[in-house]
Amino acid sequence: MRFQRMHLCRREEEFRRRMETADQRALCQGSSCRLQLLGPVKGWCGGKEVDLGPPLQRAVLCVLAARPGQVVTKDRLINSLWGSRAPVTAEQSIYTYVAGLRRILEPGQGPRRPYTVLVHRSRGYLLRREALETDAEEFERHLQEARWLQAADDLDGSLKTFDLALSMWTGPALCGVPGPFAEVERARLEELRLTAGEERADVLLALGRHHEAATALTTLVGEAPLRERARELLMLAFYRCGRQADALDTYLQLQRLLGQKLGVDPGEALRRRYELILRADPSLDDPITTYVSVAEDRDTDLAPRQLPRATAHFVGRVEELARLRSLLAPGDEGAPQAVIAITGAPGAGKSALAVQAAHAVSGHFPDGRLYANLLGATPGVERLDGLEVLSRFLRALGVGHENVPSQVDEAAATLRDRLEGRRALILLDDAAHIDQVRPLLNLPHGNAVLITSRESFAMADDCVHLVLGGLGRSEAVTVLAKLAGAARIAADPIAAGRLADLCGGLPLALRLAGARLVERPQWTVHDLAVRLEDRRRTLHELESGQTAVRSSLEMSYESLRRSRAAVDRTAARALCRLGVLHVAEVTPDVMAALLDEPVDVAERALNRLSRAHLVEPVASRRFRPHDLVRLFAIELADEQLSAQERSLALIRALGFYGATMHRANHLVDPHRVQPPWPDVPQHPAPLTDAQDAKAWQESERANVIAATMQATSCPDDAVALMGAYLGFSLAWHLYWGGHRNDHLQIGEAALRVAARTGDSTVEALAHNQLSMAFNRLNRAADATVHHEAELRLQRVLGDRFGEMRALGNLSLNYSDLGRYAKGLECAELQLQIAREIGSEVGERHALVMTAIALRGLGDWSSALSLLEEASSLAEQAGDHAHVAMCLGPMASIRSERGDLAAAKSHLERSLVHLREVGYQDAELGRLCQLVEVERLLGDLESARAHALRAERLARELNDPRLGAVAARELEAIREAMAGTNTSPERAAAIMGE
Repeated sequence: MRFQRMHLCRREEEFRRRMETADQRALCQGSSCRLQLLGPVKGWCGGKEVDLGPPLQRAVLCVLAARPGQVVTKDRLINSLWGSRAPVTAEQSIYTYVAGLRRILEPGQGPRRPYTVLVHRSRGYLLRREALETDAEEFERHLQEARWLQAADDLDGSLKTFDLALSMWTGPALCGVPGPFAEVERARLEELRLTAGEERADVLLALGRHHEAATALTTLVGEAPLRERARELLMLAFYRCGRQADALDTYLQLQRLLGQKLGVDPGEALRRRYELILRADPSLDDPITTYVSVAEDRDTDLAPRQLPRATAHFVGRVEELARLRSLLAPGDEGAPQAVIAITGAPGAGKSALAVQAAHAVSGHFPDGRLYANLLGATPGVERLDGLEVLSRFLRALGVGHENVPSQVDEAAATLRDRLEGRRALILLDDAAHIDQVRPLLNLPHGNAVLITSRESFAMADDCVHLVLGGLGRSEAVTVLAKLAGAARIAADPIAAGRLADLCGGLPLALRLAGARLVERPQWTVHDLAVRLEDRRRTLHELESGQTAVRSSLEMSYESLRRSRAAVDRTAARALCRLGVLHVAEVTPDVMAALLDEPVDVAERALNRLSRAHLVEPVASRRFRPHDLVRLFAIELADEQLSAQERSLALIRALGFYGATMHRANHLVDPHRVQPPWPDVPQHPAPLTDAQDAKAWQESERANVIAATMQATSCPDDAVALMGAYLGFSLAWHLYWGGHRNDHLQIGEAALRVAARTGDSTVEALAHNQLSMAFNRLNRAADATVHHEAELRLQRVLGDRFGEMRALGNLSLNYSDLGRYAKGLECAELQLQIAREIGSEVGERHALVMTAIALRGLGDWSSALSLLEEASSLAEQAGDHAHVAMCLGPMASIRSERGDLAAAKSHLERSLVHLREVGYQDAELGRLCQLVEVERLLGDLESARAHALRAERLARELNDPRLGAVAARELEAIREAMAGTNTSPERAAAIMGE
């Protein structure tokens, strides 16, 4: 009792301190900017709402706001926005987004007044901690305060604070923000919201407000039907409302769901609650007793309890569990082992064992059980670093957000100070390597760290290393018996042993094998073992089949289709139309085209599908169905829609993509002549400027290519022709972005459509696309064949502009092949036609082609004169691409004449113009030219920097030819340094060695 009174005093003192800190924070916060994350991402500065810019710019702000006062490296920003699919322009895009955010956060600053809120550091960017408030931080603060109030028996105050916290939500967290970071943070905040809802309901029950609790929990269970804690509370609420049948049905519903989706039973706590309700146990009637028992379950000292739920059907690992328990909770009441690492192959059950062991010894760690998934083996998601994990743990241990150190060493020291004299267990799941967790080791005596990883931790100090192999045969057979039924396994013990061996004793493979047996009750264990013995089919057979998944999806679809709510029925139609268009993601604009409905109707339908967990929001107004949902949607479309309905819906979607791509092309570079596009009723997406257009093109490129390939292979000629024209609309984006193979694939598909339909216009355009692709692949001979074919067709069609374009491109190919006389002939004809039809862009191009041919023939003076004329015309027109096209050969001529300084100036100007329009393929060629010129000028430091940039860009664009040029130049720079007076130390510094 004395200990309890001391502990309660300590708790009350800590609570008062926290409340005072919160009050001081509220008084001191003077930041003029606020960011809403709990819903559509919005921002306010100076009390006025501000436009935070395009989705990816918002994503940058969210990443920085999540780590205030900490440097976020450019690499981390890139990974947070794009993961493993970063575009080649990612780094430049980061600069653009940061510049945009600075204009928003500090509109009065500029070149003469340095920015002070979002500042540059050597490794990245830092957002001042005091510069920005977020509602997510406030939500977590209210949530923590509500828990303290509940623990202090102030239930009314706790309920009000829970209500205040939950009222801050206006929609899905980080709604409209794309990228891996947003996905992980969205999931974290959603988990907090659901937990807060459960804890609020717990308080309602403790206050005797059972009907309110039942209403709130019914909504919560509808949103997250597999959450066992919510179901347990709902059962209690129903029971106290006199609805015993509903309470029991709530359990049975979950039992069916878990069996269908996961092949498991409800957990022990829920089963115990079911049994108490079944026999109308008197303990359920007393809210005070219930509250006290729940409070005791949760510990009486407010220690964090973050462990995931233990696996319901955990089997085996008896020796490993015994050893872990002896290490973590020694029988002589001594201190636990400081660090334990559980390692082994994927699927060995490392995490399940660690969680099971942590729960088994939880009573020995009264001051907290902390948990973090470090995402070490999760593809496409950035791993948690030591500072982030430390920050989370410190906040869980009561350190205010504003008091969490921003440096790893300081944060680690604060954690050690916080845990001094305490007994806490930290479970670090899925560590990538020892360096990821090193700051969390060396805790005070009495604390323990339990780690799981695929990597060895043999080199960790004071660490016991536990390596997991496969389960023994008897344990593996027991797992199968738990999943598939003991009688079924016992009927053929030899086959069961063989099946366990074929699964390698790995728990993951055993669970999948058990699921297969559950799905196929007519199979014997021997049948499955025979299938697995065919090693070509093993992985295929070790999958949970589609039958249960399909039936589950059908239930969701039918529920929407039969609903009285119009939005539900529209959502069912949307799910069906998702199967018409085979792309990875859709936006409300695309769905509007598929449905032939207004965009706002389509957006509501997608949001409804998202709430039903049939699609997931992945970025701003962008939704992605799970692969199995996509397959189900294709089946639905085939079954529910006629061939004509499918074709019309697909044509509408293609129309939207093509109209938007043409709009984007014009915004990016209004001087490029666009391929023809059919007159369609679909309106383009509301793009406003070049940056917006580039972002749309990058985000939709894969989808538009997929739609093009799907359409061009469609047996319906109308769909195939629309697909060909959609592919043509991608031409400039693919050409200048270096997407050569995609360009080639689309050109070949269009040529097949032309051959099938007999459409000469499409045939000519397809040859043009193929020649552009071959040109970028440095296959001038192949490109020439297609340009010659295009020229013949354009002359037959009587298309003078098409003829002019073909002549110009053919001239360039002839010059590339060293056939300068033929190149000159084509360029002169091109110039003649351009002036006849009044095409200024054609005239500029023809002048450049003429100059290139003349240079090849040795007439440098005439070539230079024509290039200067073309450059002047391009400057007047504001055509960045043509200015750069002129400056490249001008630099070559100056260099050949020995005027290296002028050549360097031309190349530097050319790069400025190319970067203005984002033409990276051409930028790579100019960089290689510039490196050589700078090397010859003796400017070796600048030459090396540009060579490294060229080498990196060549890798990004998959251009081995120019990559080899950059590598040779780097070697030449090394040799040049060796032949100068440059000291070895200075040379090594320049070369970065």
